[in-house]
Amino acid sequence: MPRLKNPGYVWAALAAPAVLLAMMNSESLSRALASASGVRISPRFSGGEIARTVDHGGYLASIHRPVFDGLRGDRDEGFLQVDWTPVQPLPGTLRETLDICGSSEKFAVVLNTVDGTVSYENGPGCLRGQPQSSRFRSGWAVRIGLKKDKEGERQ
Repeated sequence: MPRLKNPGYVWAALAAPAVLLAMMNSESLSRALASASGVRISPRFSGGEIARTVDHGGYLASIHRPVFDGLRGDRDEGFLQVDWTPVQPLPGTLRETLDICGSSEKFAVVLNTVDGTVSYENGPGCLRGQPQSSRFRSGWAVRIGLKKDKEGERQ
């Protein structure tokens, strides 16, 4: 069996997995490295940046910006996410008025917190499909499907 001329290679081979495990288990180090590299979570996963927050007293409603982002530019279909975070226990029905389709017409999204069903009131034509609700430890989120108008502009 040949003798190793440089034990540094053995040390590096053994240390590399230990360093990877330490980085994966150290959240602060992982976040620091990710922020230094410029890596961001995709808006299609996170819901996009929060455009405004409405305080309803017992809960907060965070309305995100409409997300049409794609890998190679804007897509024809996107979504808008609304998050409800409780300050006190949430009521049985949550109702949020939105004006996202570029018109003066407002519509409301209504979430039943008991069974998770979502519906629209006075839904405009820019809405696509049925809204999707998700229950989290910190409250509820609803994604509202959107589509662009015929001229390619966001509605």
